[in-house]
Amino acid sequence: MKLNLLSFAMLSVLTTTTFAADNFLSQTKFSLDSRLRYELVDQDNQLKNADAWTLRLRPSLETGSWHGLSAFVQGEGTVEINDHFNSTRNAETNYSTVPDPQNLELNQAYLKYTYSPKFDLSIGRQAINLDNQRFVGSVAWRQNDQTFDAISLNIKPCKEFGLYYAYIDQVNTIFGSEDAKPKFVAAQDGKQTSQIHLIQAKMNYNPLLNATLYGYLMDFEDLSAWSNQTYGLRLTGKKNNFRYVAEYAKQSEYADQPINYDADYYALELGYSITDKGSALGEIALGYEVLGSDDGKIAFQTPLATKHKFNGWADLFLTTPVNGLTDLYISSNFNVFGKGKLGTELHQYRSDEKNMDYGQEFSVSYSHALPIKGLSALAKFSDYQAEEFSVDTQKLWLQMDYKY
Repeated sequence: MKLNLLSFAMLSVLTTTTFAADNFLSQTKFSLDSRLRYELVDQDNQLKNADAWTLRLRPSLETGSWHGLSAFVQGEGTVEINDHFNSTRNAETNYSTVPDPQNLELNQAYLKYTYSPKFDLSIGRQAINLDNQRFVGSVAWRQNDQTFDAISLNIKPCKEFGLYYAYIDQVNTIFGSEDAKPKFVAAQDGKQTSQIHLIQAKMNYNPLLNATLYGYLMDFEDLSAWSNQTYGLRLTGKKNNFRYVAEYAKQSEYADQPINYDADYYALELGYSITDKGSALGEIALGYEVLGSDDGKIAFQTPLATKHKFNGWADLFLTTPVNGLTDLYISSNFNVFGKGKLGTELHQYRSDEKNMDYGQEFSVSYSHALPIKGLSALAKFSDYQAEEFSVDTQKLWLQMDYKY
C-alpha cells in the first residue's frame, strides 16, 4: 500500500482544484519558514567534535475551503553548509552525529474534509502530533520533519468527548530523501513502510480532570524490532496555578516483533505557574518518568515520538536502554526581557533494572523575538555527565528562525 494514500490525496487535490479553482485560489495562503542552525557536539570519545551548519527552507500553500474541502501542500529542503559532522548521509563518520542530512522532499500534501467542528477527515502526507508527542510526533526540533502517509479522522459529538483514529502506511523519517552513507542502516532509512493504527478516546470532564484512553498498534515491515502494541491512560488537569499530568501504559510485542515482552510506562508531573497581578511570569515543574524493562531483555520504546522533548536535550536516550530508564527532573520556563524566554532542565537518570546510575544532565535555553517581524533567535546548551551509561556529552545550538 506504499504511497497509495499520498497518491490518492494528490489526485484529489488536483481534481478538486480543477473544478473549484476560484474558490480555492481566492483564499489560498502562502507561508515560508526558514531556519539557520549551528550545532556543536563534544563527546568524550574518539570522534571529532561536530561543528554543523545547516539551513532549512519550508514553503507551504494552504487553500481555502470549498464545500468543506481544503488542501495543504508543503515542501522541505535542507542544505549541509559544511561537512564537519556526521549527518548519516555524508560519510563523515569520524565526527559526532548531527542527524540533519541534506534533503529535498514533499513534506506534507493532504486533502482535508471538514463537515463541521464535530467531524473532519484528512488523507495524504501529514504531520501527526498526539498529546505531548511522547508516542507520536513530527519531531519539529530536527531540520527534517517526521511526517506520515496516513488517513486520520476526528469525531467530536460533544465538547466533552472525542474520538481520533489514524492509519499510517508509511513513516517519512527525519533522515530525509538521500541514501545513507557509507552503508545502509535500517533504523536510519528515510522511509519506513508500515501498518500502524492510532486510536484515542478523549474525555474532558472539567478543567480538573481530562482523560485520554489510547491504543497504538505499530507494525514496521522492514524493522520488526520497532513493532509493538501500547495501551494506556493519560490524565491531565489544572486548578488555580497548579497543573498535573499522570499517565500509565503497557507495551508488548506485536506483528513480527521477535521478542516476547511486557514493559510498563508511567509518568507523573506537577507544575506551578508564577504570576504577578494576573500576568504570567513563568512555571516550575517537577516530574518523574519511567520506561520499564522486561528483566533486562528489552525495554519500553517509543519509535514515533518527538524524543528530543524528553529525557534531556543531549539525546542520549533516543533508544531506551535494555535495563529501562527512570528520569527524575525539574524544569523551569520564565518570560524575561520583554519578549525573551529562559528555560532550564535538570535530570537524574537511573535504570529500571539492576539499579544502575546512568548519569545526570543540565540544560539551559534562551529564545527571543527580534525586532523584524517573524524573526527570532535561540541559544541552547546541554551538558550530560555520564556515570554508567554512554559518555560525557556537551551540545550547543545557535539558531535563527524566520517565518513569513
